[in-house]
Amino acid sequence: MLFQTSLGIDIQESSFSVVCLKPSWKGVRLAAHAIYPLEKDQPEEEKTDHMGRLVNEFLKNHRIAPTGIFLGIPRDVAILRYVELPLAVKENLRDTLGYEMDKYVPFSADEICFDFQIISEEKETGKLRLLCIVVKKDLIEHYLGLADRFDAKISGIEISSTAMANFFASQEGGDAGNRRAFIYMSGDHLEINLLADRLLTYSRSVTRGGWGDNLPERLFQELQKLKEGSGEDHGWSETVLCGSKADLEMLDHFGNAEDLDLHPVDLSKTGVPSFAMIPAYGLALKGIQKVPMEINLLPTELRRKPSKIAYYTMVVLAGLLLLSAFSWGGGNILRHKLRLDHLDTEIKRLSSEIKKVDQLRTEGNKIEERIDYLNTLARGGFPVLEILKELSERIPKDAWVRHFSFSEKGIEIEGHAGSASELIPLLEDSPLFRDVNFLSAITKRDGMERFKIGLNKKPLK
Repeated sequence: MLFQTSLGIDIQESSFSVVCLKPSWKGVRLAAHAIYPLEKDQPEEEKTDHMGRLVNEFLKNHRIAPTGIFLGIPRDVAILRYVELPLAVKENLRDTLGYEMDKYVPFSADEICFDFQIISEEKETGKLRLLCIVVKKDLIEHYLGLADRFDAKISGIEISSTAMANFFASQEGGDAGNRRAFIYMSGDHLEINLLADRLLTYSRSVTRGGWGDNLPERLFQELQKLKEGSGEDHGWSETVLCGSKADLEMLDHFGNAEDLDLHPVDLSKTGVPSFAMIPAYGLALKGIQKVPMEINLLPTELRRKPSKIAYYTMVVLAGLLLLSAFSWGGGNILRHKLRLDHLDTEIKRLSSEIKKVDQLRTEGNKIEERIDYLNTLARGGFPVLEILKELSERIPKDAWVRHFSFSEKGIEIEGHAGSASELIPLLEDSPLFRDVNFLSAITKRDGMERFKIGLNKKPLK
């Protein structure tokens, strides 16, 4: 799917939005988006031509060649029914629904386009629960006429509710246990939906034109209906409000509702600039990843078959990757062997160098023995190595001597210590030294004290 480009087009009464999504290594990437206003009084033919022209300009301006285009239509043009059927008819659900459709909608099977989604299977009771979505065929043909104006064929048609369900399900990741209600306000229409186990288990569309200032109260009543309809044991954890800034102001009216966690939708993780693009985003998801709601109202015979180009491209790239891996592996083995040969040569060369170092170490030990002997000849004094040894034992490990001088006048040491004043009593306690004192003031730098100490040798007894 890495080479797929999916386009979602959501059509509402007063506007339509377009969202282009592309997959990336980090997930889904918002490649381009736009919202276009529509004139209500514009003739349908002119409106259709206008929309087709805008979509084609969008594709051209953003240099998009989509592998899939998914069209979203308003929720209020569809009829939704939750149906229970015997589990035994699962293999022939479409035919079964076609035969019994007049039980659920006031139209014949020849007048409609429909699709369904299995919501749950109860093997104990032998029941299937389905969501069936029905739209009149002449309305679908109207949208197909719009699709004919596009420079690319469409892959599917669905309603905004199922597209939004896929959007919110994608934000939950793989967690299938969440239950979330979401409210979507667009123009004069309002949708209330319930997402459970990433599936749309409740959906209601109402017109809010007559509600006026009673919108918060009426909305609260609708949510209570949803709560009653879903059952006491099937509540939801939160309610997400998707609306304009003016719509979000009514959230203050629900502050005292203890059993209602109502808050605005969070779009920060998606990059979507407006709630109005949520349905289009959910539509575009179908072209690049598996989605839980797979509704498609496009007649079966008109559905676009999945393109094999991406599949063949992946096969070729996989072959090239394997070939590169073998080439890299063979070259790596050869380089490894050459490296081992080089190391063997170096080991032989260094063996002779080690012998020379051992010889130098032996000569150095002989020289140190001679120095010790000469120091013992110093009349009335102490061997230099004895003095150095005494200093190294007396001076703490956190002190450093960077300068040492030894002469007939005395001994001077200069260096750094955590506490230079502690050195004086340590050196005075030595049986070798006397007249220990600071030759200069102590200075502090980088947390260490710099010292310069003078001392004399005690005479031999």
